[in-house]
Amino acid sequence: MHELGLTKNIVAIVTEHAKGRQVKRICLSVGPQACVESRALEFCFGIVAEGTVVENATLEIVSAEGDTFLIKEFETEEAA
Repeated sequence: MHELGLTKNIVAIVTEHAKGRQVKRICLSVGPQACVESRALEFCFGIVAEGTVVENATLEIVSAEGDTFLIKEFETEEAA
């Protein structure tokens, strides 16, 4: 299940760019030829996100073309 490795990378990338802010939403673009099972990705996300700034984030997966697999955008809480 390579989705576990992909999810670890997603969490690491978003955590780095969030710069300590809590993440509310992550949007991924996934194409049909990316060979990624969305349900497995969602399952892994719940486990990998525990204890990180993305722990309570919503994972949104949108359809893309071809073998696209990328973090389209993410949304953080406003700094206090």
